[in-house]
Amino acid sequence: MSNITIYWQGWTEKQLAFYQQNQGKTNHCGKYAAAAALNLLYGTSLSGDSLVDWVNGRYLKGTPIYTIFGNNNGSVVFQAANLVRRLGQLNGLAPEVRSRRGTFQILKENLLLGNSLSMVSVTYFQNNEPVIALGKNSYSSLGATRVVGGHLMILGAYDPQHRNSEDLPTPWGFLSSWPGKDHLYWMSENDFQRSWGKLSLFNMVTIKRT
Repeated sequence: MSNITIYWQGWTEKQLAFYQQNQGKTNHCGKYAAAAALNLLYGTSLSGDSLVDWVNGRYLKGTPIYTIFGNNNGSVVFQAANLVRRLGQLNGLAPEVRSRRGTFQILKENLLLGNSLSMVSVTYFQNNEPVIALGKNSYSSLGATRVVGGHLMILGAYDPQHRNSEDLPTPWGFLSSWPGKDHLYWMSENDFQRSWGKLSLFNMVTIKRT
């Protein structure tokens, strides 16, 4: 399966990218990823903003069930899974949601299934951030971090033929909560392998339509 090109449900890159929402200059990537995942699976039009507002009204701003510490400091993997479950419940949806320690094989299998999505966590230290680039760009859309950082995205494609403007292979394509409705955000094999869940007990959330 290592050299098979897989786009979720056989969609085009632009079709997948349409579901990306923009978190702006916030740390709400988990909330926007939750909305994007449910929209892909159920054909809904849920907004990450609604989940941000909902968490803001919880005790301690969602700490520790939904957020690391307060509503502005992001979420780790198990908290992101809780966000997906809650957003589903608030909208009458009941996806099967599982935090897990996955493998590259599992990621590709989920892409092939069509009724399942993988939310992945990348983590990194300052000055060692991975490159996550829009389309064929060779520069990263990921900003610098102060000490240690993380980001949650939805895997949308695995395309061994995808290359950036410097003709380097970038096979892993993700829906990220940044500006961009025409292209996914792509990573090289090396950058993804070295940053995927390296500082996390779990490295992914599997979300399945039931």
